[in-house]
Amino acid sequence: MKSLHRTIYRSFYSLSVQFLVAGGLVMVVAAYAVGTWVANRIEEGVVRNSGASAALYIESLIPSQSRNQTNGAALSEDARLALREVFQEGILSERVVTYNIWSQSGEILDSFRPEQRGRVYEPSEALLAALSGEVSSEFQTLQAQADHPEAILGVPLLEVYVPIRDASTGEVLVVVEFYQRAEDLARALAMSRRDSWTLVSQIFGLSGALLFFIVHTGSRLIERQREQLRSQLAESRRLSKNNDALRKRVAQAAQRSTAQSEKIMQRIGQDLHDGVAQHLALANLRLEGAGLGPSDDADTVKRALANAMTELRAISRGLSLPDLATLDLKGCAAQAVSDHNKSFGAEAKLRDEVQAEIEVSYATKLCVYRFLQESLSNASRHADATEINVVMGIDGASVDVEVADNGRGFDPQAPTRVRDDGGQGLLGLSDRAATLSGKIEITSKPGKGTKIRLRLPISENQE
Repeated sequence: MKSLHRTIYRSFYSLSVQFLVAGGLVMVVAAYAVGTWVANRIEEGVVRNSGASAALYIESLIPSQSRNQTNGAALSEDARLALREVFQEGILSERVVTYNIWSQSGEILDSFRPEQRGRVYEPSEALLAALSGEVSSEFQTLQAQADHPEAILGVPLLEVYVPIRDASTGEVLVVVEFYQRAEDLARALAMSRRDSWTLVSQIFGLSGALLFFIVHTGSRLIERQREQLRSQLAESRRLSKNNDALRKRVAQAAQRSTAQSEKIMQRIGQDLHDGVAQHLALANLRLEGAGLGPSDDADTVKRALANAMTELRAISRGLSLPDLATLDLKGCAAQAVSDHNKSFGAEAKLRDEVQAEIEVSYATKLCVYRFLQESLSNASRHADATEINVVMGIDGASVDVEVADNGRGFDPQAPTRVRDDGGQGLLGLSDRAATLSGKIEITSKPGKGTKIRLRLPISENQE
C-alpha cells in the first residue's frame, strides 16, 4: 500500500504531470485569447467588407448631390424618392428592415417609418464616424429597446451608415442609415468562428501534445536517473555504514593491540627492574666485598655496572605504567604529571577543568597518559622549559588535553620521524590518537614556546 501511494505521489509530482497541468492551463487561456482575437478580426473584416459593398451600391443609386442653393436642402427630393423606391419597392425591400436619413445635427430627415421624421437623437459613435466621411457598419442583433429608434425583436442585422457627399465640395451632406437582414451573414460568421476555433484548438492541441511528449520523455529519463541515484545513494550509505563498522572494528583492534603492547612493555620493564637490575646490583655488591684492591680494571667494572644500572632504571621507568584500570581520567592525568615531576625534578602544573566524572575506555586513558608522558618529557629534556602547564577539560563530546611550555619551540612544519632513542615522539603520538579517531594539534615557533593539544572523542571510545 505504501509503495502504491509512493508511486501515485511520484507520478503526480513528476515533471510531465506538472507540465500537463500548468502548460495545459496556459495553453487553454492562450488558445481562448487567440481564438477570440482571430474570430473578432474575421468578423470585423467580413462586416466591414459587407458594409463597404452595400455603401457602394447605395451611392450608385443616388444621383450626384449638391447643396440646393435656393432652399438649402441637404438632400434633393429626387434622391429621397430614389432611396424610397430602392428600400420599399426595389430589390432591397425584402432585405432592408428600415432606413433613416440623418442630418448633420442628428435630425431624421426621412425614414421608413413616417413618425420618426423630424425627430432629433443623440448621434451614436457610428453616426459620428459616418458624418466625418467614413462608411460605418456593425453586425448586431437588436433587442427591444425603448431608446432605440428602430427597436425590433432580435433579428441578425447588418447596420450600415453611408455618408452622402456634395459632388462639388466633397462635404458630407447627409448620412443614410439602413438595417439589412443578415441571416446568411450570421451563418457565415458562425461558420468562420467555428472553423477558426477548430483550427486554433488543433494547432494548440498538437503543439501541447508535442511539447508534452518531449517533456514526458525528459521526465521519464530524469525519473530513471533519479532512481539510479537513489539506488546508488542507498548503496553508498550501505557501504558507508559497513566501512564505518569496519573502521570501528579496526580502531578497536588497534586499541586492543596498543593496550596489549603496553602491557608487554610494562612487563618487560618490570622484568628488567626486578631481574637484570637486581643481578647487576648484586654483582656490584659482591665486587666491593671481594676485597679486590684498587685498580684500573676494578674502576672500569664499577663504572660499567653503575652505568648499566642507570640505563636499566631509565628503560624500566619509561616502559612501566601505573595501574590505569583503577584510575579515572582525572587520576591518569594527575599520575602522569606527578611521575614526570618526580623523574625530572620539574614543577609542571595541572589544571583540571573536568566538572564531573566521565566513563572512558582503557585505551583512552592509556593514550592520555602516554601523551602527557611524552609531551612533558619533550618539554623538560629537549625544550629546556622552566614553566609547564597542563590543562584538561571537556569540549562538547571530546576530551581536550593541552600541554604548554615556555621552551625553545620548533617549526611544526618540519618533517617528523620515529625517534632513535625508542621514544614515541610526535609521530607516534599522532598515530596513537588516530587509532581512537582523535588528533593532535601543535602550535609552536622557535623561541616562542610550544602548545600541544590532544583531542579525543568520547563516544567512540567507550567500548
